[in-house]
Amino acid sequence: MSQVPLDSLHQDYLLVSRLVAALLRHAGGFDKFAVEVPVLLRQAFDEVIDAPRTSRFTLGETEKTEKTYVGTKVEILIRNYLGVPKGATLDMLVDGTEIDIKNTTGRDWMLPREVIGRPALLVRSSEKTALCDVGVVICRPEYLRLSTNQDGKGQLLAAQHVNIWWILRQHPYPPNFWEVLSVVDRNEIMSARGGTNRIAALFEKVQGKPISRQQVSALAQQHDYMKRIRRNGGARDILAPKGIALLWGQRDRALIDQLGLGLVTADEFVSFTPKTAADIALLRDARHID
Repeated sequence: MSQVPLDSLHQDYLLVSRLVAALLRHAGGFDKFAVEVPVLLRQAFDEVIDAPRTSRFTLGETEKTEKTYVGTKVEILIRNYLGVPKGATLDMLVDGTEIDIKNTTGRDWMLPREVIGRPALLVRSSEKTALCDVGVVICRPEYLRLSTNQDGKGQLLAAQHVNIWWILRQHPYPPNFWEVLSVVDRNEIMSARGGTNRIAALFEKVQGKPISRQQVSALAQQHDYMKRIRRNGGARDILAPKGIALLWGQRDRALIDQLGLGLVTADEFVSFTPKTAADIALLRDARHID
């Protein structure tokens, strides 16, 4: 579900509607925002997990201090995506108004003292469900449970979520496939000998779902991981005789669209077993299956 605006009689309607319109304008429109912001969340998680260098595959395997860095990554990626500068006090300056960016992987957001009474872009995501929420709220004191600690942070009360203009609500973002794989499948993939066989096992088990370059690189465990994917010795040589096509969002865009596989970005791969004669012929002509 997406776009749950405030009631037009809400006290914050005029300000928040203006801010939402400005954010979407910088993003290139709602449709682009709804596609590209969720992809940024996947990028933030993958960069913090850093599987290629750490051999970790889920956020739960990271240290507590690293989990807090997800919020910083989300802030940087969103600000750069929107093409707006940092504010003097808050995280970004959008058309003359400073807006903070607050991320959580839990239920609620903790808001610093400097954002109280000011606007915030709230981001919430769950690696277990691969669903995210993105909204704008004016952080009025009456919406918060204020801390008695010296830092003076406030927690946005669950009952006050009705004061958020949701741009995205329970919206899917690219999942971490390690979170949805069974233990048996995960062990089978990881027990395959060599990076090429692990990648082939992954794309045989997880079909029709985009998988990021970062995650592929983690399995390949070598700098030029693309060698593990290509024909002439790569995973495609293992998958093609089984009738499984391995497509890359950057190079196989037209094929992906023709096959109706949905959004696959230039940094993602997707595998697919064709069922119709037309799809089989299409992929054979492109030498993606034998």
